[in-house]
Amino acid sequence: MSKKDEFLYEVRIVERNILEGKLSKKDYEKHLASLPDVEEKGEPLVIEEDEVSSEEELDQVEEEISE
Repeated sequence: MSKKDEFLYEVRIVERNILEGKLSKKDYEKHLASLPDVEEKGEPLVIEEDEVSSEEELDQVEEEISE
């Protein structure tokens, strides 16, 4: 697949390409079905909360605004 062809399937613009007729929905679904399953390579994403509570942050913002 050429770089130009890969660009047609770019997730950020694929809907536009389908609407403009550059790519058919059937071809896009066929492309998705051909992709390998890489689930086992994934890692869990852990998001830790900041130590500062939301109330403290709100108080700081209100103080900055009032100054």
